[in-house]
Amino acid sequence: MEIVCPAWYPGIEKLIDAIPVLADQGVTAVEIGIDFPEYFDHRDSFELDSLISRLGTSGIRVHSVHAPFGPRYDISSLDDAVHERGVDALIDSIELASILEARNVIVHASDVLPKTANGRLERARGVLREMAGVAQESGIVLALENLPPGYLGHTPGEIVALLDGIDPESIGICFDTGHANLSGRFIEFAESMLVRAVTTHIHDNNGSEDQHLFPGYGNINWQEFGSAYRRLGSTASLMLECIPPEGMLWSEAFQRLRSALGE
Repeated sequence: MEIVCPAWYPGIEKLIDAIPVLADQGVTAVEIGIDFPEYFDHRDSFELDSLISRLGTSGIRVHSVHAPFGPRYDISSLDDAVHERGVDALIDSIELASILEARNVIVHASDVLPKTANGRLERARGVLREMAGVAQESGIVLALENLPPGYLGHTPGEIVALLDGIDPESIGICFDTGHANLSGRFIEFAESMLVRAVTTHIHDNNGSEDQHLFPGYGNINWQEFGSAYRRLGSTASLMLECIPPEGMLWSEAFQRLRSALGE
């Protein structure tokens, strides 16, 4: 079972310098975020070419690209400027994923919702429908992430509504364990969403805060999750969206996760 990790390493200031360190620790696949130009500026052709070269020599591939998110990139926003910025960022992410031969682009349906959120689901769904088609043309599958309470796409019902009418071959779910755990109905959310998940974000928390803890340092029942994953026949990639405990190499972190899942 291959496990994906974030494309960064504590104390290293540039992505290109993190790649060989990750490779030395047994990493074979990473997820890249593109809203941090000081770390990786994908618009800089020299930096992009250098990354591609470094990936080639390291044996690491880019599994997924995480589209920018937050209040400036909210695709559900009724503010046209914010909405269009979010769409442009998603297009940018798809283009980068195509260049890097990544499998998925991770997308958020919204930022924190205002008290009056009328029209936002339809706004986000329209973007997802259009962008899923664009991604499919490049061989990319979008992955809609389930978010914490207060965001669009927290519950399985909201995820289903957002994906309604969109070709399932072009968009799936990025099942985020930490966000699901904040619902108080973790295994129910997992069983509902794993059936259409194409990838995951694996991290732990105490059930009330989005802490991005390493599995086993919160209260998620990982054996139960692993059992559900296998029982449902899920083929979603496993991506550790957290850092290992201090002093632990990624190779050991991967083994710890496999053991926690009952592998």
